[in-house]
Amino acid sequence: MRDAVGISGWKNLKPLLRALGSPTARPFALRILAAQVGVLALFTLAGRPELYPVLWLAPWMTSWRVLNRLRAIAEHGGMQASPDRRETTHVVRQTLLARLTIVPYNTGWHLAHHVDMGVPWRNLPALHRELVDSGWVVPELEYPNYRSLWRALASRPEPASVAAS
Repeated sequence: MRDAVGISGWKNLKPLLRALGSPTARPFALRILAAQVGVLALFTLAGRPELYPVLWLAPWMTSWRVLNRLRAIAEHGGMQASPDRRETTHVVRQTLLARLTIVPYNTGWHLAHHVDMGVPWRNLPALHRELVDSGWVVPELEYPNYRSLWRALASRPEPASVAAS
């Protein structure tokens, strides 16, 4: 809920604004601010500067946060620390809708990314296919879609340490 209503977005925006007052952080903050001025300039050139907060800033502070949290859960939610990457990262079949919304640039091929983080994003589907063809990724590890993954995660019992608190 805090993502959907902008609380998380504001929590992330405040340090950036504070960074403008810090001599060491200011150069980084100014680059981000310059990019935002560039986006505002594009809206202005299109004759609609008032759309910057509606179509850019508000979605970044709300809906993008929700999608990003869902993506993060899909990548590592309910997993454990292990040297075996198959125990640290979920495998989800990639649909066109998922690729257009929560996992652009092949980020949905997250296990392949963790197997070799040096592989360019455009080659992650091929690496995933190779992992499947070699038998390293087996069907039992793969979820057919994100909805089935989130359903499975929601049905798992809470760890005793969480339930006790």
